[in-house]
Amino acid sequence: MHRRRFVRGALGTAAGATLLPALPARAAVRADGWQQADVPDAAEMAGLRSVAAAGPRLAWAVGTEGLDRTTYGRPLAYRWNGTAWFRTDTTGLAFNGFLTRVAANASGDAWAVGLDREHGLWHLYAWDGDGWERVPFPGEGAADTAVHDVAVAPDGSAWAVGTYENRSRTMHWNGRRWRWIRPLPSGNNNAAVGVRRSCRGDVWIYGSGVCARWDGAWHEIPLEGQMSHVTGMLPAAPNDIWLCGYHWSLPGGRPPAPRLSHYDGTAWQYVGTPFAGGELTGIVGDDRDRPDRIAGWEYPDGNRAHYLRWDGGNWVGERGPASTTPVLMNGIARVPGTREYWSAGSTSFFPYPPGQVRVERLRLPAGRSR
Repeated sequence: MHRRRFVRGALGTAAGATLLPALPARAAVRADGWQQADVPDAAEMAGLRSVAAAGPRLAWAVGTEGLDRTTYGRPLAYRWNGTAWFRTDTTGLAFNGFLTRVAANASGDAWAVGLDREHGLWHLYAWDGDGWERVPFPGEGAADTAVHDVAVAPDGSAWAVGTYENRSRTMHWNGRRWRWIRPLPSGNNNAAVGVRRSCRGDVWIYGSGVCARWDGAWHEIPLEGQMSHVTGMLPAAPNDIWLCGYHWSLPGGRPPAPRLSHYDGTAWQYVGTPFAGGELTGIVGDDRDRPDRIAGWEYPDGNRAHYLRWDGGNWVGERGPASTTPVLMNGIARVPGTREYWSAGSTSFFPYPPGQVRVERLRLPAGRSR
């Protein structure tokens, strides 16, 4: 709702305008290695919400297509085979709405989250080698059950966060079935919107009001005065945690402000970003979970993605290729064992103007880590 007001208030051309005009391109600015990838068009309005990679020859991106003011949209999925992106048939999913999240491990195990917007129901899907197969979980189909994110461990086990019986909960897949684990002992019922498994094997959940680690027991880190919307977490260590997202603080159709916070084991501190208006939409680490890259978009210079790159001591700006349309990247993934990255998003916020999917790729030369 806030984002819609921003689009109409800040980008509309007149009172009552429904079009989102393209922001002026600035082609003179270099793309810092990021390139737009060829992806088959989807039915407009179309957008990708999440991307995940198993390796150089296997990746997935998910979202929605056919969205307008009179429809709920339809699930949209793509697969990368090492050479090109292909559409994955989603007609068998049999619902109207979005695929909101996708996660994978280096072995090719992958899970996706689906939202049936028509009926307000959430589903989980496992990749079977050819397509997405629905997997039941406790509470599926109930009005008080939701799934917000999923993460996959190297051994094929998986974790998900959402709500169950009107409480914020975390769920575990042991290779045979899903099971909700016990809630936070503090009673904190703030919604967890994301889940991440670290390279050390512990599992982290996060949201605008919750940050906790599971290693067989819960360890909660207090959050005070953080951003209103958290989009990503990188737990480099229990005393070295990054949260990214954005904050709505200005009324009157103003853009959101990007937010980046760091926890040093004692307190949270805000970290400055290279731009003041826009969002940070996802963060990835290297193979050891050290800081690497963040995806985002900037206002008003929104015709190219604005990534952040960790240079060993600071986050510095890194731009995507210029476009004649807005570039709104919603997710970023690092290809395991490589110096390659994928990001995925859209060319429009809302059904009007009708946007298309967008995927960008970064391939660093051998021997270059930053």
